[in-house]
Amino acid sequence: MALLHHLWIWLDVVFISPYRWLENPVAGFFLGTLVLSLWCVLIGKVCGLVVWMMNRSHMRSLERETVKMHNLSLQAILSRDKVSYTACNKEANEAFGRYFFAQLAAGAATLWPVPFALAWMETRFSGVTFPLAYPLSLIAPTVGYPAIFLLWYALHRMLFKHLSLDFRALRTEPVREPRERMMTLADLGQSQH
Repeated sequence: MALLHHLWIWLDVVFISPYRWLENPVAGFFLGTLVLSLWCVLIGKVCGLVVWMMNRSHMRSLERETVKMHNLSLQAILSRDKVSYTACNKEANEAFGRYFFAQLAAGAATLWPVPFALAWMETRFSGVTFPLAYPLSLIAPTVGYPAIFLLWYALHRMLFKHLSLDFRALRTEPVREPRERMMTLADLGQSQH
C-alpha cells in the first residue's frame, strides 16, 4: 500500500509540473491541461500499438476468415446455391463480428489514460470553472476541468490523425502469404460475362 501511495505522489509531482511552468495561473491551467492531454494521447497510442502487436496474428486470422467466408457466400450467389449462401453468409457475419469486436477492444487500449487523468484532475481542480461567452452561456454558464481536458484531448487525437502519427510504420509487417481480396457484387457481374 505504501508503494501505491509513493507512486501517486510521484505521479502528482509529474502531472502538476506543466501547470506551474507559467506565472499566470489561468494560462498555466490551460498549458498544463494541454500537456496532460497530450501525454494521454501518446500513452494511449503506445498502448494501442502494443496491444495490436500482441494480437497481430489473431487479428490477421480473423480478417482472413471474414474475407474467405464473404467470398464463398458471393460465389454461392453466383452458382445460385441458396443453402450454401445462407451457411457461408452466416459464417461471414460471425467472423466479421469477432473481427469487429477484437478491433474495438484493441482501440479501447488507447483510451484508458483518460479516466485516470480526469480522476487526478478532480483531486486538484474540482472547484475550477470558466465562464462561457454569450451564446454558449445560454446552455451552461460555466465549464469545468473535464470540458477543457476533453477539448484538448479531442484536438490532439484529430491532430495525430491528420498528421498520420498513428505509428502505422511500426504496425506493418512483410506479408508472408498473398492476401485474399474481398469480392464485391461488381465482381459477380464481371465473372458472368
